[in-house]
Amino acid sequence: MTEPNFPPGWVPDQTFGDGRIGLTLRDGIAVLAVQIPHKMNALDVQATKGMVDALDAARAEARVLIFTGIGGKAFISGADIGGFDTEREQGNSFLDRQQVLANYPIPTIAVIRGYCIGGGLMTALNCDFRLAGEDASFGIPAAKLGIAYGFEGLSRLVEVAGPAKTRYLLYSGDRVSARTALTWGLVEQVYGAETLWDEALALARRIADNAPLSIRATNQTVAQIMRDPEDRDMEVIKELSRLCQTSADFREGRDAFREKRAPKFTGE
Repeated sequence: MTEPNFPPGWVPDQTFGDGRIGLTLRDGIAVLAVQIPHKMNALDVQATKGMVDALDAARAEARVLIFTGIGGKAFISGADIGGFDTEREQGNSFLDRQQVLANYPIPTIAVIRGYCIGGGLMTALNCDFRLAGEDASFGIPAAKLGIAYGFEGLSRLVEVAGPAKTRYLLYSGDRVSARTALTWGLVEQVYGAETLWDEALALARRIADNAPLSIRATNQTVAQIMRDPEDRDMEVIKELSRLCQTSADFREGRDAFREKRAPKFTGE
């Protein structure tokens, strides 16, 4: 049976993390799904390891990756603390695996329905874009659990929402609605449940149809811009620009424009 927040016909054809993570690859689009609905898609060690394995598997073929959670009630409801064996697993290993997503070289789109809480919000923020259903809600209940988020855990939230809204979420432990998340910059778009997947796939197809080298250059250039000035590698940016200007895709894009047809990019 098709899950309510999974696109029809996109049932995973590969699984990782003892079945906790599903992956489908089709026409340059990968869909990675957390599939632990009986635990509201809370992430444990196997799930985070499976996430990394699925990201590695998608890298060779995908031009864009959609990240979601099945079941209709939660994107990711946080970390399954009982599923982490040691203090090391609860802290650094979770963050290390999140960095794989944050630094992923392919565009990523989080598609969110239901709860997006704690580590789930961190996961969503580590994607390039976030599209939410009207039923989504967002929060970080750290103060209600007596835990603290460190620098890596909060830096992206402060970057996106600002310090005041970050403090509000952490101090109060309250959840905010999808519409509030939109005004705060936590998500880029909000759609009804009946149109969310159509919109997500349409965006993914537009990205997948564009020139991979150009998208890679944007991905890495934005990453350099977000670094402290003393840590930026301007030579990387220059080399990426040179690769685009001398690529077959650049010639294809120019020819397609002149001939008034859709370009066919190969990434070369």
